[in-house]
Amino acid sequence: MNIPSLEGYLVLFLAIALLTIAITRRIAVPYTLGLVIIGLGLSVFGLLPNVHLTPPLVLFVFLPALLFEGAWSIRWHLVRAHWRTIFFLAGPGLLLSLGVIASILHILDGLDWGTAFLLAAILSPTDPVAVLSLFRQLHVDERLSTIIEGESLFNDGVAGSLYQTFLAVVLLTMQGHSSGGLQAWGEGVLTFLIEAGGAVALGLLVGWLMSRIVKRIDEPLMEVTLTIITAYGVYLVADQLHLSAIMAVIVAALVLGNYGRRVGLSENSRVAVDQFWSVLAFIANALIFLLVGVQLNPLALPLVPGEEMTTLLVAVFAVSVVLVARLALVLVVAARSMLTLSPRVRAMGPKQHVPRSWQLVIFWSGLRGALSLALVLALPTEIPHRSILVVSTYAVVFFTLLIQGITLRWLLKHIPSLQTPLPSAEASEEQVAETSV
Repeated sequence: MNIPSLEGYLVLFLAIALLTIAITRRIAVPYTLGLVIIGLGLSVFGLLPNVHLTPPLVLFVFLPALLFEGAWSIRWHLVRAHWRTIFFLAGPGLLLSLGVIASILHILDGLDWGTAFLLAAILSPTDPVAVLSLFRQLHVDERLSTIIEGESLFNDGVAGSLYQTFLAVVLLTMQGHSSGGLQAWGEGVLTFLIEAGGAVALGLLVGWLMSRIVKRIDEPLMEVTLTIITAYGVYLVADQLHLSAIMAVIVAALVLGNYGRRVGLSENSRVAVDQFWSVLAFIANALIFLLVGVQLNPLALPLVPGEEMTTLLVAVFAVSVVLVARLALVLVVAARSMLTLSPRVRAMGPKQHVPRSWQLVIFWSGLRGALSLALVLALPTEIPHRSILVVSTYAVVFFTLLIQGITLRWLLKHIPSLQTPLPSAEASEEQVAETSV
C-alpha cells in the first residue's frame, strides 16, 4: 500500500471513529464496541476490501503504545493495595485457566497437548479497554478498575511469554523423534524462564535509566520524546534479544510512570506526558478496534475444504471452554477471598477481600481482543491444525467483545454495590497504604 493510500485510510478511520464516538455516547455504549460493530459491517459489505489486521501492525505499532500508556497511568499505591489479587489473577490464576482450557481441548477435542496449550496461551490475554470505558461511564469503584487493569497488563506479559514457549514446543516436537516431545517441553520451560526473567530485568534497567535522565531535564517536549523512545525502544531491544517485549515495556513503564514521575517530572511535564499518551492511546484503540471488527468478518474465515464443520464445532466449543476456565478462576478467587475473612489469616496481615459482586464482574469482564488475534495470525503456516486455532480465536474474540461486552453494561447497572466502598476497616488500611507511599 502506497503512502497516499495509507494516509487516506488513516483519515477515513479516524473520521469513522469520531462519528462512532458521537453516536455511542448518545446511546451509552462503549465506543470500542461500536467500532468493532462498524468495522464488521464495513467488512461484510465489502466496503474495505484491502484492509486487514496484520501481526506486525498490532505487535510493533499499536501494542507498545497501548502497553506503555496502560502501565504509565496505573498508580502503584492502588496496585499495591490489591497486589495479592492482581498477582493471583495474572500468575497462578492464569496458569489455572491455561491448564483448564488445554486439558478440555485435549480430552474432548482431541488436540495434542502442545497445540492445546498453544491455543490456550493465545486465548489467555484479556483486553480491558471496553470494560474500563464502561466503568468510567457508570462510576464503578476505582479499586475494581485497578484489579481488572492490573490483571490485564501483567496477564499480557505472561501470556506473551507462554505463547512463545508453547510455539517452540510445537515446532520442536514437529522436528523431533519419539523422545523429542519431552526434550521439547524442557526447552520450552527454559525458554519461558529466560524470556520472562530477562524481560523483567531489561524493563527495570531501562525504566531506572530513563528516570535518572528525565530528572536532569526540565523540558516537557524532550520528556515526552523520551517516553516514546522508552516505549518503542525497549520493545524493539527485547524483541531482538528474544525476550518478552510485552513484559519489558510493562515493567519499564511502571518504573518510569511511578518512580520517574515522582523524582524527575515537574507538574507541567506530567500534564504534557499524560495528555500525549492519552491522545495516542485513544487513536491506537480507535484504529485497532475498527480493524478487529474488519478482521472478524465471518465470510472470510480460513476454513480448510472438507473440514469446515469440524473447525466450526471446535470454535464454538472453544468459547464454552474459555468461559468455563474463567469461571474456575473466579471460583478459586472466591474461595481465596473467603479464606482472608478467617481470624487466623487476618492476624497475619491486611486482608484483601474481593466482594461477591466484584467476582461476578471479574468473570464476565474477561474480554479477548487484538492481541489474541495478532498472536494467532502470526503462527507459521506449517503449524498443525492452524485453521482450527485461527477460527477458534476469531470465535472467542467475537463472542467476548460483542456478547459479553454489550451485556456487561446491563450487569453493572444492576449491581448497585459496585459504586459503594468496601467496609471501613479495609478502607482505612488502604488509606494508610496510600499515605505511606
